[in-house]
Amino acid sequence: MKINLQKLAWLLFLVCGIIYLIASIRDRDILMIVGSACFVIAVMIFLLPGKE
Repeated sequence: MKINLQKLAWLLFLVCGIIYLIASIRDRDILMIVGSACFVIAVMIFLLPGKE
């Protein structure tokens, strides 16, 4: 089984972004919520299959 390290790294970034988003929602910090949401959206865009 071949592991795509780049895809794995992006998935870990996504997990981190979701954790930060949850923590910022719990703290009710609007700036962190916006920043974390933007980061999560950006990572999801990078994970979309592109035309190569």
